Parts: sequence; structure tokens; C-alpha cells
Amino acid sequence: MKFLPVRVLAVASLLLAGACGAPQQGAFTPAPIVPEISLDVAEAQDPTEPFTVTAVDGILEAVTVTSDRAKTVEGTFSEDLTTWTSEGVMDAGSTHTVTAMAVSSDGTVTEFESQFTTEGREGSGFTVIDVTPVVEGETVGVGAPLIVTFSEPAPDRKTVEQNLKVESEKPSEGAWRWVSDTQVIYRTKEYWEAHQTVTFTAAFDGVYLGGDVWGEEDYTAQMEIGAANISYADLDTHYMTVEIDGEVAKEIPISGGSGAEWEYYTATGVHLVMEKFETKVMVSPGKEEGDEGYYETPVNWATRINSSGEFVHGAPWSVGSQGHANVSHGCLNASEENAKWFYEIAQRGDPVEVVGSPREMPWDNGWGYWILSFDEWKEGSAL
Repeated sequence: MKFLPVRVLAVASLLLAGACGAPQQGAFTPAPIVPEISLDVAEAQDPTEPFTVTAVDGILEAVTVTSDRAKTVEGTFSEDLTTWTSEGVMDAGSTHTVTAMAVSSDGTVTEFESQFTTEGREGSGFTVIDVTPVVEGETVGVGAPLIVTFSEPAPDRKTVEQNLKVESEKPSEGAWRWVSDTQVIYRTKEYWEAHQTVTFTAAFDGVYLGGDVWGEEDYTAQMEIGAANISYADLDTHYMTVEIDGEVAKEIPISGGSGAEWEYYTATGVHLVMEKFETKVMVSPGKEEGDEGYYETPVNWATRINSSGEFVHGAPWSVGSQGHANVSHGCLNASEENAKWFYEIAQRGDPVEVVGSPREMPWDNGWGYWILSFDEWKEGSAL
């Protein structure tokens, strides 16, 4: 261990006699008591070991330690306030700045600042392997989540989450929710504002994440929010109103789920566009060929809005019911022309808000994250 060089500022008031002047008359003014502050730390400090800040001829009034990642190191003072000792594990391979202030019994103040660097640690492999729906060149909808998948189970969810950051050009409130030890999802309180860039950062390089795990590397991804395409499907009126940036762009006659069987109801709740297919074969859920009610129907312009098989798609066989009755197996049927128009403007993450069905969509059916209130959503955070 060694004492690192410091910058010291002593604030004192001295009455000095002139070298050749006559002796001063009156009371003697003693020299001030100037406290000294020292930092007891290794040249390459083990990030798992504590270090101390000590004051001589005074007591410590304040100690602050911040890493070059803007993280604060916590610590405790001794009972006599002459020593401060760090607590917890610091970032590895990081420069830390220590500032402190001490005061003596006569009120003289010393200010102190110094830096030290912690030893590096080889990453154990923990990193981000995927962020959905982030694809270069793609714009997404205002309901888009950030689904982050890790290379291995998080050793400590709280510590991992503390090192995740989401920044948007147009600020909004949001929160993380863990769905497993390897996946966490970010959702905003309200829909994103349209036409902006959202930046996700995982600051893992050299960060202690719990157990024997040290972060492998930092990860950054940008998500481009496009137009605010929000659709409102009413199964009672049999119409879907599509708004783009707050203006009604189209009123589409639809035919929703018939409800002939429970799974044939279109689910009520906020769906999100997940993927699109120019052509897709629709197969009856939970049935095999030969079973009663089995079907295998090719459709055009299929836009998926949940995981259990609900799409907006072209259905020329039900045009007579569109705008009048619900006759589908759960999808939102539209004319070929309208289904193609919707397919072409749809972005992953576009909300499709469905009302009018007795069947409620579970929040974890596809990207049904907006089913939960924001307070309910935040309950899944580790912080």
C-alpha cells in the first residue's frame, strides 16, 4: 500500500509580523491547526478489497468516491470521524476519483482530491446477445419494447439492471421487467413519441455482476421509432380505425373471431405487430389433420399481432361479413386491398387495441406487455 500524492488547500488566517518592523503589541495569535488527509490504497487496487481515507489533526466532514462510469462507491466513517472505509466491490480496470474535506478543532479546513485505478478482471463471458426489435435500417412502432437477452443467467438481477440504460431523444418514463434470469424487457409508461432514436446501453465491461461473474464487454444498440401507427379494432362495430401520427388514415371493415369456440374469440387488449408475411398458411390451433374443425388455409398480407395465432390478413371469402359480423377463427379478417394496405404501413411494435371480446389476452401472449398497467409492469423490476 502507499499514500498517493494529494492536492491540499489549507484555509487559514495568519497574522504575520514584518521582518524589520517593530514588535506587535497585544494578544498572541496561535498558528492554525491544519488537518492532513491521506488515501491508503494500492497502486493497482484490488476492486474487491476496501481502502481508507484518513484525517490527522482533524475530522472528516465529507468523502466522495466516483468511478469513471459515474458510479459512487459507498463507505462508512469511524466513530471518531478520522477514517472512512470503502464498502462493496468496485468496477475493475476503472479510474476512481476521491474527494474529501476535513476540519480541525479551530475550524481550519483542508480539501483533498486524488485518483487511483483498480486492477482489471478478465470477463467471465456475461454479455448481451440480442436486443429485439432492433434491426439496422428498420423503423418500429411507438409501442415497441426493448427485449434484452443475455448470454447466461444473471448472477444478480439488481446489479445487472443497474448497469442498463435507455435514452431517448424525446424523454419518457420507462421500466424494466424480468421474465427470466436471461431476459429482461423495457417498456415505457406511455407510448414512445414518434420519429426519434432510442439508445440502449449495457455497461458491463469490468463490472462486478455478482457471484464470480464480471461483465465481458459493453453493448450499445439504437432503435428507430417511426410513425405513430395506432389501430383501434372494435369487434362490436366490426371496424378498425387506423391512425397515423394522430390523424385517421383509414377505416377498415373487419370480421373478428366468431366465438364458436373459446379460442375463436379475438382477444381483447393491446396487441403489438410482431411480424409480417406476404403469404401464410393458417392452421387450426391445437388440432391435427383429421380432427373435427381442422383447417389449413393459405392467406395473403398476414400481419401477426400476438403469439397465439391472431393476425390481420386478407380474407376474400368473408368480405360480406366484414363490417357486419364476426365469423373468423380469431383473426381480424379484411379485404385483400385493405389487408395489403395495412401490411405495407405496419411496423413491428405498432399497437393494435382490440375491444369488444369476452376473452382477455394474457400480457405474456407475444408482445402483450401493454395489457399490464405501468405500476404492475414495474413490479417485475429488480430495483
